[in-house]
Amino acid sequence: MSWDPGGLSKNTKNRFYVFMRFLRIEQVLFSLPMAYLGAFVAIRKIPPISILILIFLALFFLRTAGMTNDNLADVEIDAKNPRTKNRPLVTGAIKISEAKFMIISSLVLFFLITYFINIWAFILSPIVALVVMSYPYMKRYTAFANYHLASIQGLAVFSGAVAVLGIYYNSLSQIFLRIPWFFVIGTILWAVGFDLYNHIPDAQFDKQMGLHSFAVLLGDKALIFAGLNQLFSVIFDFIGDIYYNLGIIAIVSTIIHGVIMAYAYYLASRKNDFGKAFYYNIYSSIVLGLGVDIDVILGIPF
Repeated sequence: MSWDPGGLSKNTKNRFYVFMRFLRIEQVLFSLPMAYLGAFVAIRKIPPISILILIFLALFFLRTAGMTNDNLADVEIDAKNPRTKNRPLVTGAIKISEAKFMIISSLVLFFLITYFINIWAFILSPIVALVVMSYPYMKRYTAFANYHLASIQGLAVFSGAVAVLGIYYNSLSQIFLRIPWFFVIGTILWAVGFDLYNHIPDAQFDKQMGLHSFAVLLGDKALIFAGLNQLFSVIFDFIGDIYYNLGIIAIVSTIIHGVIMAYAYYLASRKNDFGKAFYYNIYSSIVLGLGVDIDVILGIPF
C-alpha cells in the first residue's frame, strides 16, 4: 500500500530527476498513444509529421500544467497522507513559486502550440485546459471525479483527431462527425479503472479527509467497479475497430490490450499490487495505440 508514482527517495538530489518524478513523466505514455490513435483513425492515414510533433508538445505542456496544478492543490492533503508524504512539493524539493511558474508557462506554451496546429484546436483549447485544470477540485465534491480524470484521457483521443481534422475541414460540425467517438468512450472507461488503482489504497484516508471517489463510495466493491469499466472499455474499442473499418492488427491489438488489463486486475485483486496494476495500464495503452496506428498505415483488412 506504500506505492506512490510521484514519491521521491530521501537521498534524491538530481534536480532533473526530481522534476521528472514530480510530473510523473512516464504517465505521458498513458495519453500519447491515445492522442495518436485519434489522429490516425480520424483521417485513416499517416498525419503530417509536423502535426504529430505538435500533438506531442501540446500534450506534454498541458499535462505539465495539469499535474503541477494537481500537486499544488493537494499539497496539504499529501503532507498528511503517509503514502504521499515524500512528494517533491511536500518535502520542499520543489518550491511553491516554482510550481506556479510551471503552471503559467506551460499553459502559455500549450495555447501557443494549439494556435500553430489549427484554428479549431486553438478555439477548443481553453475548454480542454479547463477540464484538465479543474480536476483536482472535483474530488472535494463528488465521486465522479474519477470520471472527470478519465475524461481527460478521452480528450487525448478527441484532441488528436481535432489536430488533424482541422487541416482538412473548415466546419466544426464536420470535425465532430469524424471524431472516433467509440475510442473516446472506450478510453474514458479504461481510465476510470486505472485511476481507481490509485485511489483504492487511499480509500480510508480519503474518507477521513472528506474526499470523494468511487473507492470511498463503493468500499470493497470498488475494484469490481474498476474491472467492469475496463471490460466495457474493451467492448467499445472492439466496436470502434469494426465501425471505423480497421483491420486484423487493430483487432489483435485490442485483444492484447484487454488481456493486459485483465492481468493488471489480477495483480490488484489477488496480489494486492496496485502499483504494478497501475503501470500495466501504460503497457496496454501503448499496445492499443501502436496497434491501431500500424493498422491504419498498413491497411490490412480483417
